[in-house]
Amino acid sequence: MFAWFALSALLLFAVLYWLFFVGPARQRARTAARAGAARRVVYAQTQALQQDVCLTDPAYGVLLRLAHGDRQKVESWIIEVQRKMPGHSRSEAIALLAERAAAPQAATA
Repeated sequence: MFAWFALSALLLFAVLYWLFFVGPARQRARTAARAGAARRVVYAQTQALQQDVCLTDPAYGVLLRLAHGDRQKVESWIIEVQRKMPGHSRSEAIALLAERAAAPQAATA
């Protein structure tokens, strides 16, 4: 009789533990996963970038097209100009590089 009572109490304890601790934890994890996916969707790009849209100005876009979209290469070009000409700011260096890039194209046209 005692064994049956102990087994019943253990089974009741396991069911209550499952109902109050394991089930809600799974539900919270599932809800958090859905919320995380929803946050990723909110910040997704929905429209294609226009051709003239760039980080700072159209000159940066020219450099980006010249580097075939490699931003790291553009940044290294800008840093190189700033090292060679310390008085230039970042925007001046970008404008200077864009002018240099446009000069050969204007000469061939």
